[in-house]
Amino acid sequence: MAQVSMVIDFEKPSCYLRSMTYKQPRNFELTIPSRLEEMSAVHTLIGQAVKEYELSDELAHWIELTISESMINAIQHGNQADPAKKATLKISSIGDNIEIIVEDQGCGFTLDKVADPTDTANLLKPSGRGILIIRSFMDEVDLTVREGGGCRLRMVKRIRGNTE
Repeated sequence: MAQVSMVIDFEKPSCYLRSMTYKQPRNFELTIPSRLEEMSAVHTLIGQAVKEYELSDELAHWIELTISESMINAIQHGNQADPAKKATLKISSIGDNIEIIVEDQGCGFTLDKVADPTDTANLLKPSGRGILIIRSFMDEVDLTVREGGGCRLRMVKRIRGNTE
């Protein structure tokens, strides 16, 4: 009985590669002057990312709220609404996570110095709930000082296997 041998050449591309379509999700980035009027561009970018990443309506709502709060904080508190200073938003999909980075050119702050909005002394204040919203929804929240000044807020939300 004759023996049959097969040689597989791993150096040659598969004949099926042309028919396979793997689309890597896009990354999104926007840099705006620190004016609240620029938030419409932020919402447009969020809408594009939500569509690209095929997020559920509920997840899309919370992602938009979190990003809006972060960008408003960067504009108003970080950059003191100075249009000469920029706020940057980056949204990317990494595996089963959505990573959001918001950067400003302000003086910076630390998360532990933010007043607790649930404290009775702060309940009636019209601001101060953004960080609480961000921390309650996102799975990871890190704040670092940028080289050259400003803050970098990195947030991660796990999206696969998540019922939210």
